[in-house]
Amino acid sequence: MSSQELDEKKEDEKIELETGTFLVATEGKEELNLAQETLLVDGWGHDIIKAIVSTDDDPTEPVLTFRFWLLATLLGTFSGSLGQLYTFKPQTVPVSSLMLAVFAYVFGMLLSKALPQGILNPGKFTKKELALIVIAAATAGNGVASTYIIGAKDLFFNQKFSYVDGIILVLTTQFIGYGAVGIFRSVLVYPRRVFFPTALAGVSLYETLFSRTVNDNAFKLFWAACGGLFVWTFLPQYLAPTLIGVSVFCLANQNSPLFTQLFGGVNNNEGLGIGSISFDWNNIGDAGMTYPWVTQVNQMLGMVGCVVVIPILYYNNVWNAKTFPFMAQGLYTIEGKKYNQTKILTATNSLDEAAYAKYGQPYYSTSWAFNTMMQNMSVTAGIVHVLLWHGADIIAAVKQVFAKKNEAATSTTESGVIGDVDVSYRLTSVHPEVPQWWYLTMMTIAFGLGFYICVKDDILPWWAYIVTILMAFCFIIISGLLAGITGFSPPFKTFIQLIGGFLVPGKPIANMYFTTFGANTIAEAIAMTVDLKIGQYMKVPPRAVFVAQLYGGFVGALIHYIINQIVLETKHDILLDPNGDNNWSGQNIIGFNTKAITFGTLAPKILVAGGTYEWLSYAFILGAFLPIPFWLAHRFAPKVGFNMVNTAILSWYFCIFTVGVNSGWWSRNILGFVFQYYLRKYKPEWFNKYNYILAAGLNAGTQLAVFVMSFALQGAGGVTIDPPFWALNPDPAKGVFSDYCTRKKPTF
Repeated sequence: MSSQELDEKKEDEKIELETGTFLVATEGKEELNLAQETLLVDGWGHDIIKAIVSTDDDPTEPVLTFRFWLLATLLGTFSGSLGQLYTFKPQTVPVSSLMLAVFAYVFGMLLSKALPQGILNPGKFTKKELALIVIAAATAGNGVASTYIIGAKDLFFNQKFSYVDGIILVLTTQFIGYGAVGIFRSVLVYPRRVFFPTALAGVSLYETLFSRTVNDNAFKLFWAACGGLFVWTFLPQYLAPTLIGVSVFCLANQNSPLFTQLFGGVNNNEGLGIGSISFDWNNIGDAGMTYPWVTQVNQMLGMVGCVVVIPILYYNNVWNAKTFPFMAQGLYTIEGKKYNQTKILTATNSLDEAAYAKYGQPYYSTSWAFNTMMQNMSVTAGIVHVLLWHGADIIAAVKQVFAKKNEAATSTTESGVIGDVDVSYRLTSVHPEVPQWWYLTMMTIAFGLGFYICVKDDILPWWAYIVTILMAFCFIIISGLLAGITGFSPPFKTFIQLIGGFLVPGKPIANMYFTTFGANTIAEAIAMTVDLKIGQYMKVPPRAVFVAQLYGGFVGALIHYIINQIVLETKHDILLDPNGDNNWSGQNIIGFNTKAITFGTLAPKILVAGGTYEWLSYAFILGAFLPIPFWLAHRFAPKVGFNMVNTAILSWYFCIFTVGVNSGWWSRNILGFVFQYYLRKYKPEWFNKYNYILAAGLNAGTQLAVFVMSFALQGAGGVTIDPPFWALNPDPAKGVFSDYCTRKKPTF
């Protein structure tokens, strides 16, 4: 179906999944009944905004108040600390803006009553003020991925960043990407169809907290969920880790390594977690409640493929699978021992050809190789998918940017799927827009700081730095559109790492810089785009949002570096262990270093035709062709639903169980069916009013508990208090994981 057809049918299409096939069913005018609050939202989730975003607005409300600056500073510090801590957790989770909103609301209301009227207290605490505080604090929580290079250089190369350079590194990736997002607002922020599903829980929370009656059932539901999950999370995350993933299979057979590989999933790199049911919201997450149903169906199909393919690869010994761990992100010798990367590097950390020839090449675990291959396939599938379905809209938006036609923002195309802007944009437009030169100036300064880092270390050539920034610019548009429409963004990191490996071969640290300035810039840009969209939904003046994100970025950069250094110094040995423990893991840094060695140092040797991992490179070519058959099929049979197949999502989820804690996915899928399919379709009144506010409460309570436990009980504050061993916290000395799957290795 063309972009024009999608717009024409936006009021009468409803998406179903019947007998495994995507179908489109016409619901007619019954789909919209605003008077009775029974708006039926389609499977993409586009029109949920009509149900949860108020059109009421007072353009005169102050936003950059004393309360904003105080709470943005305090919560930005908190958010940056928690975000960096999650980098070192077995299950990496982004900081919940919903939890930040709870704190901001409570303290904002308190300050509005406690402070004297005047410059410190302009009056009532408003929805816009709350949103702006959360935007600043959430920005401070971003930038985490930029510290991977700091950790990798510390753990694997015994090199440390200076305080100033570490902060500059985080700021650079944030603000280069933010500048690009600002320039392309007309395609990434303004349009109605680019609605960012991941932002909806926060938007619903803001609206509910400022509803006219605080006795509203939604308001009560939020606080009940928040308080309940705060208390409950101490069980799975501390006292009873068995609840992270209950596996009846492992309980039935506690001596089978095969059962551990297939059904285990409570510990990092334990197994695929097939059939495990999690009672830990930190492990489950809110994606089942917030991601559009069509996105989730694509994910589920990919998951099924993953649990089928990984065991087949392993037990057929593909890439010598049985020599290496079933799941791991490190490097190994041909004998399956840990690969000592220092033996193939010179004193300047470049490849020593003679030493490499003597020691031999490194090897991946097969699951990690497959993970990399499918990520690569997902990247090019995502690029082609966006070009096929939204190419005309992108071209129109780019032309507007260079033509500087501000008035064209109201219609990027005459009838494109991302053409018409939403009501919130029109209401927000009463405020002065941020001039393009603000974004360009910020981006130019950030670009210069990044250039300084490259020149100072004399590692990444200046031309390679420019190449990776230009690549990031292109992919920000692709990634932003996919995230805005589906909630999913392709993992561009491996693609950029591979390109860097061929451009600057034999230099792993140069590859880390290339990846950090490229891929991490994309990630930070998308996170900031979500906040820009939230600002638009809340009708916050655009220039105030600009100031908030700029301030949050500076606060976050300071905190990220400090917390990163504390954990690196206090948990050094645990972070080097591929499996970590229940509380700490270096998996993110290990994986980053692994690909820097293989991609950055050895790409021309092992990733080219004839190399051990040639299919990791061929995956880029295969991925580019994946969306084409479905696009063509849709043109010939537009009513079948081929347009709902997203091969970028399918490819990525084909490898979703190859790393981390895998016991939460099946619970998430159940939630997805209940909330985004059944309740959305058959109980729209309940769904529209309660779904996103419930997700907000569950997230807020869980992450608050994790923060408290990390500092009070699990060592982030300098003191570790181990819980007692009992039935739901078995002693590792007994040879089992927390889900009672055996720790024994398979023998062949």
